[in-house]
Amino acid sequence: MTPNLQIELRRFISSNVVSKLNKFYFENDALLIKGIDVSIGTVLMGLYNKAEESGFYKEVVSLIEDNSGFYQEVDFTSGRILSVDDCYRLEGNSLLKEIFANKKGRISEMISNEVGIKSETAREILNFSALLVVSYLKNNIQLLDSLKLLLEEQKRDILNSIQPGIKIILGFSCYESVEDKNQNIGRSIFTLFGHNFFSF
Repeated sequence: MTPNLQIELRRFISSNVVSKLNKFYFENDALLIKGIDVSIGTVLMGLYNKAEESGFYKEVVSLIEDNSGFYQEVDFTSGRILSVDDCYRLEGNSLLKEIFANKKGRISEMISNEVGIKSETAREILNFSALLVVSYLKNNIQLLDSLKLLLEEQKRDILNSIQPGIKIILGFSCYESVEDKNQNIGRSIFTLFGHNFFSF
């Protein structure tokens, strides 16, 4: 069965995890959950953008060691994160550099602005989310061969979970994820008329 990556990853974000994270950040719980959800989608689309780089997925997964503090605290069978400490602050950084290069700072600042959380919180939950996504892929290593196709199939839903400013930084049009759900011809109205139709 083909996994829905966002749904699979969201199930790790329990109220217990949010409570433990908020010992560091003191944010509104709903905004923190939204920030993590946006960050997960952002990381997935960052990986989508790297699909054409040969061997990138295996390379980025190899950055997580078996004895990684974060990796050891994830119970993949039950979908739980057993403990939350600040190990992800350092461990997630190297992943983000690989996935986003010099866009990392702009992306975290945009998450802060568009979700309504502190800049520091946005930086750290982006680290946390990168570790969660790549740890999940490490544990489900068989997905790497079909990851490009999976992300392509799920791209619309993932983009719909990301705010416009973040999409633009990632290189996507704001209109790219807006589709007619009753599409009979399989194209959005924006594709039908062309993006220039809406330009001023």
